Order: sequence, then C-alpha cells, then structure tokens
Amino acid sequence: MKLHLTALSLLLVYLLSCASASWAAPMEVYVSIPPQKWLSDELGGDRVITHVLVTKGRDPHTYEPTPKQISALARTKVYFTIGLEFEKQITQKLAATVANLRLVDSTHGITRIPMTEDTHETAHKDHGGHTGDDPHVWLSPVNLQIMAKEMAAALVAADPENTTIYERNLARITAELAQLHLVLQKELAPYKGAAFYVFHPSFGYFAKEYNLRQQAVEIAGKSPSPRQLSALIGMARQDKMKIIFVQPQFDTKSAQTVAQAIDGIVEPLDPLAEDVVGNLKIITEKITSALNGKEGRKN
Repeated sequence: MKLHLTALSLLLVYLLSCASASWAAPMEVYVSIPPQKWLSDELGGDRVITHVLVTKGRDPHTYEPTPKQISALARTKVYFTIGLEFEKQITQKLAATVANLRLVDSTHGITRIPMTEDTHETAHKDHGGHTGDDPHVWLSPVNLQIMAKEMAAALVAADPENTTIYERNLARITAELAQLHLVLQKELAPYKGAAFYVFHPSFGYFAKEYNLRQQAVEIAGKSPSPRQLSALIGMARQDKMKIIFVQPQFDTKSAQTVAQAIDGIVEPLDPLAEDVVGNLKIITEKITSALNGKEGRKN
C-alpha cells in the first residue's frame, strides 16, 4: 500500500511539474514599431506577448517614449531595436540601470543604405542633402528574413525551454518570406528602373531590392522649397506619373500641390502597417498600378 501511494505521489508531482511548465506565463518583449511585432508574434506564438512603442498613426522620426513606457521596458525581458533615433535615449537609460533586460538589434547583419530622398537635382544645392542611413529596413523580404533570424536567436537565449517552438516558427517564416520575395521579383521585373513618387522616402530598401527608384517630395526632413517643388513637378510630368504616395504619419499638403500640378491624385501608402507581409503585397500592387498609369478616385 505504501509503495502504491509513493508511486502515486511521484506521478502526481511529475504531472504537476509538466502542467506548471505548460502554464508558465508568456514572455513579454518590446519592439519599436508594428512590423517588428508581426515578426515577434509569428516567432513566439502563444509563448510571447509583444508590446509596441510607436503605435499606429505615430511618426517614429519624431516619437519620444513616455516615462510609463520606459518603466514598462525596465520590467520586460527583451527589447528589439531597429535603428531609429529615439531608441538611443532608451538604450542609454536602460543599459546602465537594468541588469536583466536584453537589448537586441533586430537588424544586425543587414547592409544599410544611405537615406536618398533628395534624388531630384536641386535638393543637394538647396539643403545639402540628408546624411545618415535609411532606417526603413523592414520593407524588404530579404531583410525581414535576417531580422527573423536575429529575433529568434534572442528569444531562444531568453527562453531556452521553448527553443523548438521558436526554431520551427523561424523555418516557417523564412520560407514564407523567401516565397514572397520571388513573387514580388516577378511582378516588379517589367518596371526595372522606373520611378514612383512618395512624400517621405520610406521605400528605399523596397526600391533597391526590386530595381526601382523612389522620388520624394520631402527634402531632408523638410517640405520642399518652391524651386524644388517645381523641379519635382517637372520630373513627375516627364515620367507621366499620376499618383503621389503619402504615408499617413505625415501632412499631405506638399504632396497635394504636386498631385494637382500633374493632374494626379494623392494615394495613401503606409510603411508601418503591422502585417508587413500583407503590406508588402499592397505596396507592390499600388506601385505597379501607378507605374501602369492607373488612376483611382481623386482626393
């Protein structure tokens, strides 16, 4: 009888330990922007809860973290950075005061390109151009594969008990992004060298990946001068462009001026949508429509 009770007790302890492991609270992580959240959620599944600093509609270029967000970051396990300016003040504060927080550069291994909004000729003369690297690395399926690998490795390091989950999800995401890249390559191949027009130059990596050119209305973070605006209008007319893409985080006034001058329209195009895979498909569809000369409803 005692042996039976002992065996039963051991079995109960084992079952309780298994249940405890399976019921363990998900790991909380932070990311800077919504596209990183998509990667984190896809990699972590129900083992990760992802919080985003720059929420929908906010401009990451002018964003400043709140004291509440800094406090929450100090209690989380992993913070995935992406190379935006505001991250510097966060990492400087937290690195010196929080011992257990892992600060992970999710873009490690990505080759950065210069910020190239001033592709029209007069930009350099009037403003001197914009210095620094383009931070919009996530708008390339190839870069997203690199980011996924970096983020998965960090999740494994922080939560090794669930390594199998993270590695399995990484393999699935990598295959999905590789397939997406092939599809976009095929769809955009006929437009090699063509220019599309945007307000803010968020699409440099997308353009580079698929042999396109982005022409931006905004110059070095500022609205264009009358001379620059005139030059851009002339280029748009020469390219027979009828659509100016504007990100929802920015004022559309200058873009509307260009659109009216070329008898075109302003069309929204969001580089920060959370579903980055679905958004890359939308970006491709809208740009190919613009390059085909198709017009939508005028704003």
